[in-house]
Amino acid sequence: MSIGTFGNIRPSDVNVDDINVYYSYVPSRDVVNNTFIKLNSSDVLTQIAQPDSEAINGYNDNLLEGLYDLKLPASVFGDLGIYTIYLKPKMFSTVIRDCGVLSALPTIKGIVIDTTDLTDNMVKSNGLQGYRIEYVDNDGLKIRNLSRFVVTSNKVSVVTENIGNTTQKALRYRYDDSGTKLFLQLTPNSSSDVKPNQSPFIGNVDEIILISNTFFTPITIEVEMVQNTIDSVAQILIGNEIRDVRKGIVTHYDANNKITNQSDVYEIKESIDDTKPLYEVREERKNIDASQDFDTITNI
Repeated sequence: MSIGTFGNIRPSDVNVDDINVYYSYVPSRDVVNNTFIKLNSSDVLTQIAQPDSEAINGYNDNLLEGLYDLKLPASVFGDLGIYTIYLKPKMFSTVIRDCGVLSALPTIKGIVIDTTDLTDNMVKSNGLQGYRIEYVDNDGLKIRNLSRFVVTSNKVSVVTENIGNTTQKALRYRYDDSGTKLFLQLTPNSSSDVKPNQSPFIGNVDEIILISNTFFTPITIEVEMVQNTIDSVAQILIGNEIRDVRKGIVTHYDANNKITNQSDVYEIKESIDDTKPLYEVREERKNIDASQDFDTITNI
């Protein structure tokens, strides 16, 4: 018997179209905003490919699993303030058409849904395996902390069978690749040892359910747009600076000697005759004096 070490975390390769992206904005942390706006995921998310040097023969997709590029377009994220970005698995709703069993395996219970609301990838055999099912109550609210997971999903067609020796008939289902409905086997769906006569809840006919993938864990990202970065602040503190003594202007420059900001510097005295000022003031200028060009002044 050999003992090995096995990892249990798989990088996600979820399609961008299977991700919902939302954001909210507040100008400062003193403001509360609980309103989120949905973005088109394909506009802000891009899957990353592996380096060409690591290309795998016969593998044309060549994705670097688990890594995505998030773009923040200026048209959306152009204002100064705090943005909260929320990425979660895509969710859609449908209706339970029936709760039934398979004709060949009457002990297998499941829910039946239409394929009209699903993509081709979801409709294919076991396309919904691993998806999460959540339920909506009569008031249109999601039932919190109640979920089931899809074990198998296959196309089925309806068959009619007699019940015992009576003239009653029951609808059951059989696997059929040309069927227009999906039979979803959920977990848990078997009785527990504590209550052997009570089957777990899997849904009711005509009940609205919410279906979402489980390809990745929802992610929250906070982005703060600021006027100055650490680099720009450092440039002001230790970068080039010119003080125009006659005009009382202090000018700061970036690494390329372009003007970043200017301030007026002056003194406030109690009277003209006072030799000592009461205050020394430094006030930010709104109108930049372009004559304070660094190269022009220093080359005099």
